[in-house]
Amino acid sequence: MRVKATDFLPGRYFHIYNHAAQGLQLFRDTADYRIGLGMIHDYLDSPDFSMISFCLMPNHYHFFIRQNGECPIYLIMNKIWFKYARYYNKKYEGKGSIFAGKSQHKLVESDNYLLGLTAYIHLNPVKAGLVHSPGEWEWSNYREWAGLRKKYLCDPALVAAYFAGSQEYHLLVEAIAEDKHIAKYRLD
Repeated sequence: MRVKATDFLPGRYFHIYNHAAQGLQLFRDTADYRIGLGMIHDYLDSPDFSMISFCLMPNHYHFFIRQNGECPIYLIMNKIWFKYARYYNKKYEGKGSIFAGKSQHKLVESDNYLLGLTAYIHLNPVKAGLVHSPGEWEWSNYREWAGLRKKYLCDPALVAAYFAGSQEYHLLVEAIAEDKHIAKYRLD
């Protein structure tokens, strides 16, 4: 269920996701992913937001973000995806919306849900059969959580608040994937 605009307050965590319209691929090639991530970085590399986890998939996306400031995260996400849609339509000679509908956003209020949702987001490409492990997927911040790179947005303080080290998170994700418990975190 979408969160009301009045619920977007500082200190709250939100899962924001959307799917492509009519079987489109939102990201058809590496350039599309890079352009999308550049826009995301331009708008979200700010003290007003903390990126928990994200994953760009060929036909949808997931973001898990803490809103730190007064500016509602949904407004920023709308700007990002409006700009990306303009880029996409120009490149692929399309018109109109590239999304199936309005972006969805859910309020996340418990620590267990926070950890499960983060793992769920990072395991999306594995579940889709695109890779064998989340560390193989370039277009998420799993590698940041696992301590394998420092390229994309990720709040290291949040990782440290829940795990003694990045290896602990890696073990949690592996356990969830192996036990097939990911289904209980299915949110879309």
